[in-house]
Amino acid sequence: MSAPTEAAVGTATGRDELASAVRTRSKTGEEPDNESADDLLAAMGYKAELVRTRSTWHVAFMSFVLASIPYGLATTLYYPLQGGGPVVVVWGWLLVSLIILCVAASLGEITSVYPTAGGVYYQTFMLAPPSIRRLAAYICGWCYVVGNITITLAVQFGTTLFFVACVNVFESEPGVGIWQAETYQVFLTFLAITLLCNAISVFGNRYLPLLDVSVSFPTLFILADISGRSPYRRLPCSGPSPASSPSW
Repeated sequence: MSAPTEAAVGTATGRDELASAVRTRSKTGEEPDNESADDLLAAMGYKAELVRTRSTWHVAFMSFVLASIPYGLATTLYYPLQGGGPVVVVWGWLLVSLIILCVAASLGEITSVYPTAGGVYYQTFMLAPPSIRRLAAYICGWCYVVGNITITLAVQFGTTLFFVACVNVFESEPGVGIWQAETYQVFLTFLAITLLCNAISVFGNRYLPLLDVSVSFPTLFILADISGRSPYRRLPCSGPSPASSPSW
């Protein structure tokens, strides 16, 4: 094996110095500027293509909003309560949280080594055996795309059903909501919500960090309220059971 050249040694030294500077500023709570981050990427052999508009706190709030804890509780909490009770909810949450933390730590370590916009499919290409890396990256990339599309549409459809249920809180007569939506009306509402969310993401990108922060505080209040309630308290429920209707 040939000895490394002076240029290679200099590049590695510069990269280490930049990485050390970024880590030092992160430990002191000071946000690294865009120039130092771009220089670090350049030293690693990557060219910065995306614009940085979020601070560390903005990313934290965005992750908190993406977790969508109240939404997940409202749509799925019925099943573990009915199937196993509060014990299943508490210990199931702890067990799954530990598993998710392991996944997050693993992905965080891999992403710190390959910090590219390609994400998991590029990382799969770099980590897979050379004989199957192209196929593995291809499968991983398309599964990631299909998964994101499916999850996004599922959330939008769940939001649609939740919106219809909220409207039907108002009743024309006992047990009958004011809007008995037909199937096509639910579908059109679903399209409207999907287009609205896409328009906000496309045309209001600069305001998304502020939106994430503003939405995080109501979410915290909701979680605090839920945590203060007894798990054995029966919440009021009208209409059909949650297993057959989202109106609960």
